[in-house]
Amino acid sequence: MYVRDVVRHGGEVELLAWVHDLKFVGDRCILELRDSTGVASFIVPQVEVVRNLTRESLVYVKGFVEGDVLKVCELRTIVKAPPELPVDLKEVDPSDVRKFARYSYFIIRSPKYANVLKIQQWVLYYVRDFLIKSGFVELLPPIISPCSDPGLRGARKLKTKLYGYEYELMSSVIMFKQAAVASLEKIFFVARNVREEPLENMHTGRHLCEFTQVDVEWAYASMWDVMKLCEDLVVYTMEKVLETCRDVVMKFNPSLKVPKKPFKVLTYDEATDILRKLGIETPKGHELTQEGETKLSEYLGDEPFWIIKYPKTSRGFYYLEDPEKPGYNRDFNLILPCGFGEVVDGGEREYRYDKIVERLRQMGEDLERYSWFLELAKIGIPPSAGFGLGVERFTRYILGLRYVWEAVPFPKVPGIVPTP
Repeated sequence: MYVRDVVRHGGEVELLAWVHDLKFVGDRCILELRDSTGVASFIVPQVEVVRNLTRESLVYVKGFVEGDVLKVCELRTIVKAPPELPVDLKEVDPSDVRKFARYSYFIIRSPKYANVLKIQQWVLYYVRDFLIKSGFVELLPPIISPCSDPGLRGARKLKTKLYGYEYELMSSVIMFKQAAVASLEKIFFVARNVREEPLENMHTGRHLCEFTQVDVEWAYASMWDVMKLCEDLVVYTMEKVLETCRDVVMKFNPSLKVPKKPFKVLTYDEATDILRKLGIETPKGHELTQEGETKLSEYLGDEPFWIIKYPKTSRGFYYLEDPEKPGYNRDFNLILPCGFGEVVDGGEREYRYDKIVERLRQMGEDLERYSWFLELAKIGIPPSAGFGLGVERFTRYILGLRYVWEAVPFPKVPGIVPTP
C-alpha cells in the first residue's frame, strides 16, 4: 500500500514508508510519512510507539486511519537513520551549490526534487513520442570515441584509454549523427555528454559538466526545416506535459505558458547590435558572451527566439558556411526567455571532405584523431541538418527552477569535486 492510497481510502493500512518528519505536541505526535507517491501527515495518539523514531528512518506501519488520525497496531523500524542528517529535506537550499552537489545522493529523496524528476520523465517521454511519430528512429549513443566535438566554447574534453589507445569521452555525438543519417535519414539520440567546463561557469546557473541532449539529425533537410521541427517539438512537449501533470507543474511555475509559433528570428548581427545598445559588446567573431545571452533573453520578452547565422570562427567545423553570406554559418541557437538562455544548438552540416579538412586545420585539430570520420567523408555523407536540445535546461525552464543543477539527480557542477 502506498501513502497516496492511505490518504484516499483510509481504513486498515499496511505500508512501508520513510519518516519525513515528526513533532510531539502534548500527548500526541504529528507524523509525516513519505514514499514515491508523496507525503502525508497523520496524528498519532500513541506517543510511546513513535517516541524513538528519527527522520529518514524506514518503517513498516500497520494500523487504522480515520480522517487524519493513524492508530498504530504495529510499527517496526526497518532502517534507522542517525539523529543528525547532512541536509534538511524540508528546506533544501539549491543556492548552496557545493552542499547541493555534495549531498545530491540524499537530496534526491526530497519531495520537491522527486517531482522534478517525475516531470523530466514526462518531458523525455513526449520528446520521444513526437520524434518517433515524425518518422525519426532512436539510436543508442556511443560514450567514447577517438575524437569528439572540438567546438566546446572554452570547455575541455575528458579522455580515457581503451587497450592503451587514447579515447575521448563523448562531448557531442555530432559526427555519429552524420554517419547514421546516411542509413536511416531521420535519427535521434538521447545522449549523455561530459565536458570540463570553465570554472566561471559555476556562476551562470545553467552549466553542467555532465548533461543530456536530445540530438536530432535529418538527412537532406535545411536549417529552416529543422527549426520548424524543433518549434513543433517544444510546443508539443510542453502541451502534453501540462496536459499530463498540470497540477504539479503549476506548483513549480504558475506563470508558465506554451509559446506561440513561429518563434521570433534574429540574425547574429541583429542580436549583437541590440546588445551593443544595451551596453554589452560581443568579441568580434565569437559567440555571445554568457552575460550577453542572458541579457538578451531577459530583454526580448517572454517568448523563445532564434539567433541564426553565427560567425564561422565561433563554431565547430561541422557547420555549413552560408554561400550567401561568407564567413557566417547556416546555423542557429534557440534562446529561452526570462534569462533562461540557450536550450538548442544546431544547423546545416558540412558534408564535403575537402571543406571538413580545411575547417579542422583552421581549428588546429590533429587530423589523425578524426581518421574514421574523414574516411567516411571520402566515401560520402549526405547533406543534413540537426540540433541538440538540452534536457536539463528544458526541464529547468518548464518548472521555473533557479538553477540547472536542480534538474538532474546527481549534478556535476563546474569546479565542484568530488561529488557523487
